[in-house]
Amino acid sequence: MNRLRKLVTILLNTLLICATALAAVAQGNRGIPPLETPRAGQTFSQGMPGAATYFDLPEQKLRAVVSELKGLRYEAGQDRLPSILAGVGKTIADLLPRLPNLVSREEVFRAQDAHNAQPWNREFKYLILCHHNRDGTTNIEESRTDSKGRPVDLSGPSMTAQGYGFAYQWLLFSAANQREFHFRYLGQQEKNGRNTFVVAFAQDPARVTAPANFQLGKNSAPFYYQGVLWIDQTTSVLVLMRTDLLAPVPRLQLRQFTTKVEFGLVPIHGYDATFWLPHKIDMAFDQGDGPIEEDHQYSDYHLFHAETRILPEP
Repeated sequence: MNRLRKLVTILLNTLLICATALAAVAQGNRGIPPLETPRAGQTFSQGMPGAATYFDLPEQKLRAVVSELKGLRYEAGQDRLPSILAGVGKTIADLLPRLPNLVSREEVFRAQDAHNAQPWNREFKYLILCHHNRDGTTNIEESRTDSKGRPVDLSGPSMTAQGYGFAYQWLLFSAANQREFHFRYLGQQEKNGRNTFVVAFAQDPARVTAPANFQLGKNSAPFYYQGVLWIDQTTSVLVLMRTDLLAPVPRLQLRQFTTKVEFGLVPIHGYDATFWLPHKIDMAFDQGDGPIEEDHQYSDYHLFHAETRILPEP
């Protein structure tokens, strides 16, 4: 049996919320069990109280819930789905071995706060460190520094970014990880100037071996994703990704957690390559005190070189 050749560990965390996920990336779909497609009348929210998944909703209701579907040319058939997902898996597998260490400018805008704080914005240096190991695995490490290069303490003052790490949720859709999801092909749509295939998804809790985890203080609880992908028809890259909770998390009073990640083709300064990378993330969550909205914009991606200094002995 063919074994997995790539393994990526992603740490997704925020000041209030920690989300940890494990993504395994294989070349193509070799060794991956056949994917299931939804049957008429089939639902996947059993055992998830309060869940109304994108698989349960008829077309018109789904359009009302997901505003980004305006303009969707709906198609009920699922024949396209296997080839679309195979293309996404191959694109991720091809990207990871070539992804260098990167740094970008990150501007964070807090538009609304549950505690009535005034809107604010801050700027960070956003670091993406890729550790390509001899065994074929790739570990991605993310961090922030301030304008003077000092690490940002995410447990520090309230005026710091709460959304962190969600730019790499797309790694969840590697070929090996796809078996932990149910997918529903929705049709075609022009999105951000590109012709895309539109696919809804939901994690199957019974299949997820390492669920993401929300952490608030000393309390934590697992959670599962659902959402929609907009996939470029020519290159199989993600143009837009929206994620939502598969079900509320009562233990943490988490009613809503939505992220929207927009991707763009980015030339890397000092590196003869271009990559399809996140350039904007909108985040909204509600723990019962009212919604909090936070936007992240990324620009000026370039190679990151660690700087070291040899200090004289005392």
